[in-house]
Formats: sequence, C-alpha cells, structure tokens
Amino acid sequence: MLKMIGRRFAIAVPLLLVVSFGVFALTAVSSADPARAILGEGANPASVTALRHQLGLDQSTLQRYGRWLSRLFHGDLGQSWYSNVPVTTKIAQGLPITAALVLASIVVTVAVAVPLGLYAGMRPGGRVDRIAGAAAGLLLAMPEFWVALLLVLILSQKLHLLPGTGTTVITADLWRDVQYLAIPVMAISLPQICALYRQTRASAAIVVRQDYVRTARAGGIAEGELLRTRVAKNALVPSVTLLGLQLGRMIGIAAVVESVYGMQGIGSMAVQAALSSDLPIVLGVVLVTAAVVMAANLLADVTCYYLAPKARKT
Repeated sequence: MLKMIGRRFAIAVPLLLVVSFGVFALTAVSSADPARAILGEGANPASVTALRHQLGLDQSTLQRYGRWLSRLFHGDLGQSWYSNVPVTTKIAQGLPITAALVLASIVVTVAVAVPLGLYAGMRPGGRVDRIAGAAAGLLLAMPEFWVALLLVLILSQKLHLLPGTGTTVITADLWRDVQYLAIPVMAISLPQICALYRQTRASAAIVVRQDYVRTARAGGIAEGELLRTRVAKNALVPSVTLLGLQLGRMIGIAAVVESVYGMQGIGSMAVQAALSSDLPIVLGVVLVTAAVVMAANLLADVTCYYLAPKARKT
C-alpha cells in the first residue's frame, strides 16, 4: 500500500502543474481582455495599456506562468484583479460553504444508495429492485439545474417546508444550517444517489450469483450475516471507486447549485471569476479543487485496497 500511496504522490505534483498550465494556456487563446473588463469599455487606451503592464498581461504565457509558479512555491496564490483581496482569503471565505454542501451530499448519497443497492442486488427482480430502478432511470435523465429549480418550486414555494435559498455563511446554529442546506444538498445528491445505486445494485447482483454465496446460503447462514461477511466487501469495491470519481462531479455541480441558490462558495466564485476573467481566482480554485479530487481518489484507492485482497497485488 505504501508503494501505491508513494506513486500517487509522485504524480500529484506534475499533474497539478499540468492542470494549472492548462488554465493559463486557455486564457492565452481567449479573446477576452481582463484589463478592458476591469476598467470598462469606456476606458482610454493608455489606461488599459498601463493596467495590462501592471497585471503582466503584456508578457508571454510562459513568462506569466513562471511568475505565478514562483509565487506559488512561496505559498502565494496572488490577489484578485478586481478586489485586490488575496486569493487565499477569498478561497478561505467560500470553502466552508462548498465543503459543507459537498460533504453533506456525499453522506446522503452513501447513506441512501449503498444500503438500497445492496438490498436490491441481493433480491434482483423484486419489488424494491423494480421501483428503485425505475426511479433511478427517471432522475438520471433530469438535468441537475432543473432538479434544483423543481425542488425549490415544490418544497419551498408550494409546501413551504424549507427555505428557497441556500446559506451564505456557515454558522454555529446547526439546525439553521441544515434547513438552508437541505434543498441544495438534495439537488446535488439525487443524481449521484441514482448512479451509485445502480453501480452497487449491479455489483451485488453479480456477487450473489457466485458459488461461495450460494454455498453459504445452502449452509443456512442468515441473510444479514451473508450480506456483511460475503456480499458487501466484494460488491462495494466498484462503488467506492465510483464515489471517488463522483466527488469531482459534485464539486462541478456545486458551482451550478450555488449560483441557483445564491450561495457564496468557491464554485460560484469560480464561475464569476471566469466570466470576469479574474485569472488568479480561477487558478486558485482550480488548484484547490484538483488537490481535493486527487486526495479523494487516493482515499478511494486505499479503501479498495482493504476491501479487496486482490487489489494488494497491484
């Protein structure tokens, strides 16, 4: 396992550099002029030229990337071109909201999809399997932003059960935060529950057809014991791998959901920064997000290592 972790860390830094350089390269081919966007269309050319020089936009992509990389190695992600606030400060302000949103979505996804998928997989063709399969297919066909708006219409506007907006800050009042996070979490987790359920159900259905499971059943082992000792560990390996990949998708969906519900997390921050060509903010958010996704995939690999003995040979 230590070799596997070492390999992951060895490729993490080069991969982060490739991701960050890719963002720089995309800005180089973009027709947007950040200096013109900051000063406005009515700014005189001399002011635009001076600001471009101040921001380093008159340098080549490699020169700008080298300067940014040099500051990064000293722990400096730069400052926002619009507010002059350090990027680390902006990320620290938005990260708790996005973290609470994504982590709550992961917990809800696992709590619903895994038990339901294991139960349906152990009884393929049963009533639960048919109903859950049909619901999963229907929800997977719905766009996330449409689900987000539909939840507001039903739970907030019609039933008046929950607030129709998300929280703008995480407070010490847990019940208040839960109420404001409930609809956004449902908007993110519903499609992920469907995908994870289908994966878990398919894996469990394959495992229960194996000879060792049939032998255990013929020996009179209880269904709960059979699930815990024979089915779950083998069926959950693909599900854990999928969950690691879903984290990156959840962060991407969070950017849309935060915008819909007026939440000021790093997702909506990145969208606003991209629209206004605020490159330091975009780079900072991309770097943090990429590091989090890599860490999640490493955690998924370690979990699979313990769940599946065969994984220890790779």
